[in-house]
Amino acid sequence: METVPLPHHETRRLGSFRLWLLFVGGLTTGVVGFAGFHFLLMDGFTNSLEMCISCHEMEDVYKEYQESVHYKNPSGVRVVCSQCHVPHGKGVEDYVDKLMDKALVGGRHLYHHLIGTYPDGASFAKARYRLAQNVLETMRQRDSKECRQCHAYEAMQFADQGRSAANKHERMMKDGKMTCVDCHAGVAHEEQKEPAPTSEGQP
Repeated sequence: METVPLPHHETRRLGSFRLWLLFVGGLTTGVVGFAGFHFLLMDGFTNSLEMCISCHEMEDVYKEYQESVHYKNPSGVRVVCSQCHVPHGKGVEDYVDKLMDKALVGGRHLYHHLIGTYPDGASFAKARYRLAQNVLETMRQRDSKECRQCHAYEAMQFADQGRSAANKHERMMKDGKMTCVDCHAGVAHEEQKEPAPTSEGQP
């Protein structure tokens, strides 16, 4: 049976409809995919306290955090792990930083957990000074940006602070030679002491 070709204008209309269908379908898939990626992966469960403390390596770290002012305080504002340890901000560069941090740092944590680098609390405690220094150095390189998301010199009432704290904060606000973690490294976790050298001279 011989097929009858569609008129030219019908063929064009069908082609336009397919293009629009492809465009709308692609746009919808992109929006839904990005929303799922953003809210589930970037700012969802992977940013939660429950996720952070789900590994046994974090047991002692979590106990220290529970005793800190970031966990419980007169104002009732709780700061969770990701607010200090995951880059965040409103710019594109901040979003890329967060993505890279979750992929590289988060991936490294997961890798060491899966291969059993720290099978118990004692083995993790031996490595804590080195691990803490790595985290602090990262924070210094970012000029304690995550701290400054909540704490701003411009919002501080220096008169209500102790004399020493007020003097240091005012000086840091002017010269910017130090950053938050240089003084407040032990605010959420016990500040780790450098281990004594072994007989081979290695910590």
